[in-house]
Amino acid sequence: MTFCRYLAPMVFGAILVSPAGTVGAAEECADAVGGRQILLCTLAIENPSATQAQRAQAHDNRGIAYARDGQYDRALADFDDAIHLAPDNAIAYTNRGNLYLSAAKYDRAVADYSEALRVDPVYAPAFAGRGVAYLRLGRSLEALSDLDIAVRLTPTDAKILDNRGTVYFSLGRTDHAIRDYSEAIRLDPHSASAYYNRGNALARVDRLEEALQDLREAIRLSPNNASAHYNCGLVYLMKGDHAQAIKEMVEALRLDPAHMGARRGLTLLRGDD
Repeated sequence: MTFCRYLAPMVFGAILVSPAGTVGAAEECADAVGGRQILLCTLAIENPSATQAQRAQAHDNRGIAYARDGQYDRALADFDDAIHLAPDNAIAYTNRGNLYLSAAKYDRAVADYSEALRVDPVYAPAFAGRGVAYLRLGRSLEALSDLDIAVRLTPTDAKILDNRGTVYFSLGRTDHAIRDYSEAIRLDPHSASAYYNRGNALARVDRLEEALQDLREAIRLSPNNASAHYNCGLVYLMKGDHAQAIKEMVEALRLDPAHMGARRGLTLLRGDD
């Protein structure tokens, strides 16, 4: 069973703030949210008295707002501008890398994370992001190296541990994967991803009842998770319970009619009955 997944580091949490003592739109731009943040950052960018550094910060913050709103082209343009105005901006490089990662442009993501680390060699979010990009490129050993560093720098970040667990899973080191997923759950008991991934890892080593418990918890925390229902179905199939496997596959298809795994599974199971 090879269906663990990574949690993309798309939380743009590292917001650049305006220099101390600044007042008005530039200062508020860093703390506002949604449309108000976009408006205030735009005013800061267009302020003729703003310094180059302040405009760079405003572009970065507006890019964060656009990214959170799903306006990825505008976010990318703002991160480009932030980097052009302040080339030694590790946060903007990392944020742009996150956008490239979400767009499956993994080589570009790696390049941006690497630039962020050139600027700040101990910037944990860049190591975490590059580790995920390497994983998606199939470069698991490089992914593990980066995520090891990210864990050392921020040992209480559940998402990074979750992602390192998935690298271990991809390398066949299932016990290490389970350990990381368990630590991620300890740090964040509401992490549907960590429960989902640990359930899949437990299934790989035939700990089927524990796997079902974890997958059920993932469904409780994320009720619309079609893949968790599908994987529950696979576990039930491993247990020889075809009827319950069919129920899980049906639910997976109800939630995601395009889920090809569930569709193929149902075809095979109903053909056997």
